[in-house]
Amino acid sequence: MEETGITSELSSSFHLFWDNFPFPVMLVRKDRTIVDLNKAGEAMGCAPGSRCVDLGKKEDHKGCQANQALLEQTSKRVVAYQDSYGMVLDSYWVPLAGAEDLYLHFSIDITEYAAGRMFPKKECGEGSSCGCSTNK
Repeated sequence: MEETGITSELSSSFHLFWDNFPFPVMLVRKDRTIVDLNKAGEAMGCAPGSRCVDLGKKEDHKGCQANQALLEQTSKRVVAYQDSYGMVLDSYWVPLAGAEDLYLHFSIDITEYAAGRMFPKKECGEGSSCGCSTNK
């Protein structure tokens, strides 16, 4: 076992499959401790040993599906607009088979492909290009 508490074989497999993925991927423990990251996660400034719930704002984690994914031992997905990032993220929590307390977590920026209904409604007002008439 390594300092992260995972085997070198698991770490090698994680990096083999995820290092070239263009978005951050974290291998996370049930207690939300990050045990490994792909290259994009490292570039974002995440570090093994830190807790994913301590990253960003508290409200960024309100849609977290980690507990449900681990309880049911099945993948969970949420597609939603994240106000903090100004992006529509396609997010996944994937329990590792045979490792009850570990899961993968990643989010893919799909903003450029997202339907208009995925974005928050903008207020119409002076200078708005929403198409409504403010001159009455």
